[in-house]
Amino acid sequence: MIHILRSSSSLAKVLILPFVVLILALSLLVGLLSYFAGRHAVVSVAEQMLDQTADRVALTVQRHIDGATSVLEAAFPRGLPVTTDINTDLDGIRARFWIATSMHPELNNYVFYGNRSGDFVGLFRYGVEDAELRVKRATVNYRSAYRFDRIGGQLSMPKNDETKFDPRTRPWYAAGQNSDRDAWSEIYINYWDRDLVATRSRRVLAKNGQFEGVVATDVSLKVLNDFVRDLHVSARGVAFIMEANGNLIASSSGESIFTGQQEQVDRLRADASQNEIIRDAYVTLQQHLAEEENLGGANTTFTFEGPGGETIYASYSWVRDSAGLSWITVVAVPRGDFLDILDKNARWTVVIAVLAVIIALLLGLSVVHWVVRDVRRLSRAAARIGKGQMNVALKIERRDEIGQLADSFMQMQSELSTDKLTGVTSRAALLRYLDAAVHKRGRRAAELFEQFTVMFIDLNRFKAINDKLGHEYGDLTLIEVGQRLRTIMREDDVVARFGGDEFVLVFWGIAEAAFADKVRKKIEDVLAPPLECLMEVEGAEGMTVGASIGVSFYPQDGKDAETLIKLADHGMYEDKAAGRKNEKDGGRDHR
Repeated sequence: MIHILRSSSSLAKVLILPFVVLILALSLLVGLLSYFAGRHAVVSVAEQMLDQTADRVALTVQRHIDGATSVLEAAFPRGLPVTTDINTDLDGIRARFWIATSMHPELNNYVFYGNRSGDFVGLFRYGVEDAELRVKRATVNYRSAYRFDRIGGQLSMPKNDETKFDPRTRPWYAAGQNSDRDAWSEIYINYWDRDLVATRSRRVLAKNGQFEGVVATDVSLKVLNDFVRDLHVSARGVAFIMEANGNLIASSSGESIFTGQQEQVDRLRADASQNEIIRDAYVTLQQHLAEEENLGGANTTFTFEGPGGETIYASYSWVRDSAGLSWITVVAVPRGDFLDILDKNARWTVVIAVLAVIIALLLGLSVVHWVVRDVRRLSRAAARIGKGQMNVALKIERRDEIGQLADSFMQMQSELSTDKLTGVTSRAALLRYLDAAVHKRGRRAAELFEQFTVMFIDLNRFKAINDKLGHEYGDLTLIEVGQRLRTIMREDDVVARFGGDEFVLVFWGIAEAAFADKVRKKIEDVLAPPLECLMEVEGAEGMTVGASIGVSFYPQDGKDAETLIKLADHGMYEDKAAGRKNEKDGGRDHR
């Protein structure tokens, strides 16, 4: 079969190979033979899977941060002033905080408020009907926590903690106090749960419009970390979330992303990770982002060399909002993991693919001979015409699309190479033929184009006919002259209308002055009889045209078409001038 394909035309391969390639690509894409499917197929699968995974992680993060916006608005609607003493509005704050934490209980279950006096109140939801109210008044040295079970439920006995706490010193308070809009704090350890969190906060104003305090809600990074750790990317693939500065927020590698003692936090950077893929992905991503910024692109996939020189495919997605959050989710998978996944069904798919390829080849080859034979003839004919060969015959008798194509081809050839008025060769075709001749293109180049004669003809007395009888009879004259000139030409020679009343004759295979003189005499003889097209025109009976003729020879006079035409044209003008002088001196103009 391989031998048959090699000996078949390109069209045969076009008819057969797409089916073969399609079947092979499907099988090799999911099998151990990915090498034959090519790098493009592997990259396509990698990018698709990585983009989906990166987007999934990004959407989860987006849910966290989007929920924080609505939580803050429910806790303290914009424009709602707050009293300077939280005791006077504690029940109202508790009710709003209950509603706020009901909106996204799995993601934003803690909302809190601190004022400029040092008072603090927060509500933490343990479940649908279980919450804890946390209160710290600036006038006392302890914090109190009250459990209750519904929006207006009775508070339990307080659980007091005298650990030093001032909301005004917390990162979330500083972020909200210093911004006119919602703001995200730096990532820090939550005071109550000792959990790494990012907090979205907002300023709250008093009735006089002055700053009074900050309302905030936490986004637990533990939730994100658990989600990423449970996300199975591949056997060796990793997913991680990091801040724009490189600090890790969550990682599927299982390593701790921070170490904290009391209120001090040491963050783990991506380039200091124990996982080599995370380290290499971070370094490559920084370079990729810089290149994309310079080029103005938005390509979210990239590759890099991982452990052992293996290619790693990676994709990233930005998580941003109007409050200044700027995180990046990254997913990276070694190339071998894709092959392992695709290898699960490789044996059956390869067997099916081979059978399908054999069937496709047999079916394809059964129609190749019938289809390709005439198409190959069309191709060869087009190539010959493109190389300047003339009189290309193409006899294809079919009623299908190929037959229609052949008819259209011959019609196009005729229209492109024929002067529309006279029916002789057109100027464009003439120049193409001469160009092919001087460059020795075509099978008959040695025979026809080794030497040839170019004769440039300008009709005498044609202007008088045109002016006296009009363009209609002038056109009829040109048609008749073209027909007469054809009678003195050999089969392969060319008679072409160059423009106006100018004709060019090309005689292949001979370039001798004696031959040119004989042809000149033939031209004069063939044009000497009165024009038949004017026989019935009153006052034009017996009118004739003569010819001024210039000659050039290839290769003696020139080795390109332009030079040969110019020399023949120049000779024609000299011949015309000599004829006029002869006529002026009383001689008879035979030209």
